[in-house]
Amino acid sequence: MQTELLKLRALTRYRKFLRWRRDKLRSVAARFDPISNDFDRTPLTRAALEAQLNGTPRLYPDLAGDLAVYTTFCGTLWNFTFNRKNKAKRVPHYFVSNNRQALQMVAALGWKPIFLDVPISGNPIEAAHQAKIAKALPHLFPDLAHHRFLVYSDDKQTVPYDDLAGVQARLDNEDAAMAVRLSNHVKDNILWEFTDSLFQPRYQAQAHQMLRFMLSEMAAGKKLETDRMFATGLIIRRQDHPEAEALNARWYDAIMACGIDCQLAFDFLAQGEPLILDLPPAPRKKYLGKKLT
Repeated sequence: MQTELLKLRALTRYRKFLRWRRDKLRSVAARFDPISNDFDRTPLTRAALEAQLNGTPRLYPDLAGDLAVYTTFCGTLWNFTFNRKNKAKRVPHYFVSNNRQALQMVAALGWKPIFLDVPISGNPIEAAHQAKIAKALPHLFPDLAHHRFLVYSDDKQTVPYDDLAGVQARLDNEDAAMAVRLSNHVKDNILWEFTDSLFQPRYQAQAHQMLRFMLSEMAAGKKLETDRMFATGLIIRRQDHPEAEALNARWYDAIMACGIDCQLAFDFLAQGEPLILDLPPAPRKKYLGKKLT
């Protein structure tokens, strides 16, 4: 009996130690990357951005061609995740950021820097919101808007150059405005996207915001059940489509309401939307540290 009580006491102390270690690690992480959903969203509204960027000149008037690639990053260098294997090739490559040091780094790999004049934030949620500006509203940037087809690629992944010609042809033939990869890890119900996002602290801080957004979308007639769920790390836009800019604007407004899980907002936007084509999902890989089955 005494032995069992000693074991129980040891387990209790061990659990207390684990909680103490977890809290200390979170405290240290929060000191470097203070996560908060409380920040000024006024400069991030679409109206404010349109007023700021309207009429700005092209930085690279000599760059031409139907097709271009771009990506974006906002925030401190501590959170910079750019894949250094992503050297610019074949077509113009642009990089939009509010961090001039990051722009200098990618310029060395052939990317054309575009400075976004918004303050650098150490708050990962605010920085992620800033990165949605170029991701969702590329038409506000004159150099990006100049090209008929525009490829957005997450800065951590490589561009599938060999597939782009076929996607461009589909966009023309089916009179669509954008093409986006399907998700390779969730399907059928948007709640999968919502619950998966909650594994990450920055999404946890916006859980109630996301929930309110989903309820408002359902009240407007959208469904949780859906035949298409997307991974917005790769987007090919046909920018001369007459509805392209309006579609961008609708997505950005949804992101402002939903929060930084722009895929969740996009899954609602894409329901019954013929302007959005779906592309095959990328090969499956480890997700949140677990092998998918």
